[in-house]
Amino acid sequence: MLWKGLSKGLLAAAVLAAPAASLGYTASAASAPIKVTLDGKSVSLDAAPTIVSGRTLVPYGGIVAALGGKASWDAASKAVSATQGGVSVKLTVGSRTAYIDGDAQTLEAAPVIVNGKTYVPLRLVSEAFGKWVSYSKPSATVAISSTLTVNTSTGPFALKKKPKRIVTLSSSDTEIIYALGSKVVGRSTALGAVYPPAAASVPEVGSTHGIEFEKLATLKADLVIASPALKTQQATIEKLGPQVMFNSHNTFTEIQASVRLYGRILGQETKAEQLIAKMNADVASLKKPSAQPKTLIVYGAPGSFVVALPTSYPGNFLELAGGKNVASGFKGIDTMPQYADLSLERIVAANPDLILFITHGDAAEVKESFKKQFESNPAWKSLSAVKNDRFEVLPSDLFAANPGIRAPQAIRTINSLLLQVK
Repeated sequence: MLWKGLSKGLLAAAVLAAPAASLGYTASAASAPIKVTLDGKSVSLDAAPTIVSGRTLVPYGGIVAALGGKASWDAASKAVSATQGGVSVKLTVGSRTAYIDGDAQTLEAAPVIVNGKTYVPLRLVSEAFGKWVSYSKPSATVAISSTLTVNTSTGPFALKKKPKRIVTLSSSDTEIIYALGSKVVGRSTALGAVYPPAAASVPEVGSTHGIEFEKLATLKADLVIASPALKTQQATIEKLGPQVMFNSHNTFTEIQASVRLYGRILGQETKAEQLIAKMNADVASLKKPSAQPKTLIVYGAPGSFVVALPTSYPGNFLELAGGKNVASGFKGIDTMPQYADLSLERIVAANPDLILFITHGDAAEVKESFKKQFESNPAWKSLSAVKNDRFEVLPSDLFAANPGIRAPQAIRTINSLLLQVK
């Protein structure tokens, strides 16, 4: 399960104990009355919330009952057990170890007894039971929500509960989910090395080209993140139980939008903004070439080459790296709008200084095949890139598929090649 896969660091920082940074208040604000709501309605608690070590704790009985669960107290061991919808949570007073469905997690603030009442982390219980938690500083209100509406690349999407078992059908989505500190129970079929390596053992369930529905059914996912190209499969996926959210990203800015989107879904908004800030800083630190080298990016294999347009992730990365895409005026292919057919005449007219290749095959073989394919054309031989042998194959681990969170590394790779053009 997703909860079982979450790291201790993640739960300590963002899931288990509602850190002051994420909820917007600190221990010094504990004297102000803090209200708790569930789906807009006030939650009746045995006593007011309290803050311990910067974490918001509430009486266990009231919060568990409000969330539709059942709680029990073991006086001998000073342990609270709570269940709801097949999920079990166990906490012990004075212990920083919590158990969610039997999996041990580390707390930053242990449950405490105050004036005879046992207090437990509000965020832990709420998120374990599939809710979202947010804080409004002006009203000093902690809001618990059963549903969440987010904006994807295809429009608004309403989640029925906080997902615990996520399946991703693109490698970039997998990387973003892991970078946010979470994990998936199913991922896209890999064409090469799996990133991050921690996801290598996760079952493969297909891609935008096809889904292994029987395998997907065994994973008991509650959310599938898919490309809009798979909308025709929505009904089939949903018959297996999970919601399916359609989202995609091609440019650097769109990748960051997905980081922010998934951070919102996972309750990791602060982590998402930290990742975005680092991505921006990494790209901003690059030294751009004084003149933009005219560059062509060729994607594919012998006999099926296409050219990357600025709307594609390689084309967008090229411009951010300081290059000029000679294919910027080419017409996109109907079935692949971010790419264009390879037109020798237009390439000759553009006279690129540098030609970059992206391929799933053998890099040296593809490079040689491309050169042989056009070496019989005298005009081709006149190109600056050909005369200076400026043909480079981009690393497949960064370019054969959208690298997602590793986009700055891909941009830096192109930037280093551009700086070599004189």
